[in-house]
Amino acid sequence: MLRLVNTTGKRARNLILIGFMGTGKTTVGMRVAKSLGWRFVDTDRLIVRKAGKPIPRIFEESGEESFRDLETEVLRKCAEGAGQVISTGGGIVTRERNREILKEAGYVIWLKASPETIYERVKNNRNRPLLKTGDPQQTIREMLEARHDLYDAACDLRIRTDDLTMEETCYGVTESARLAFAEK
Repeated sequence: MLRLVNTTGKRARNLILIGFMGTGKTTVGMRVAKSLGWRFVDTDRLIVRKAGKPIPRIFEESGEESFRDLETEVLRKCAEGAGQVISTGGGIVTRERNREILKEAGYVIWLKASPETIYERVKNNRNRPLLKTGDPQQTIREMLEARHDLYDAACDLRIRTDDLTMEETCYGVTESARLAFAEK
């Protein structure tokens, strides 16, 4: 269901994609940015650039809390801009401050998928430090359950991507953004 949002007031004119890993935030974000003629920004890539090392190494050497600190810093910087499609990391909603920043930074779309779909999409990706467990599918289920209400509180729109093609997802996100940012 679409919730109409006043994007002409305090909020910046950015489109922000949130959701669990493997839901398509980066791929969709790049395509939607091109469609809108906006700049694409990926918070995970900015974190890697800032830290000078890949995310698994940040987790390994400094821990998740240090990673989350970098994530908040990068999100705050992104929120200063406008005309951007911002793809976020899956855990960005775990901090209350980040959820506040998201709401101020623009129109937030939650890309959703089932645990089974997510597992199929990420099972061969070795860059997922939180899934280095004995049972990654169970870990996905537990993390999705723990984060569900956080994603829900942070978003303006939810799009379930399980049965959509990449083109359908991109079209839905693009048209939702156009509607949300339509000049009144």
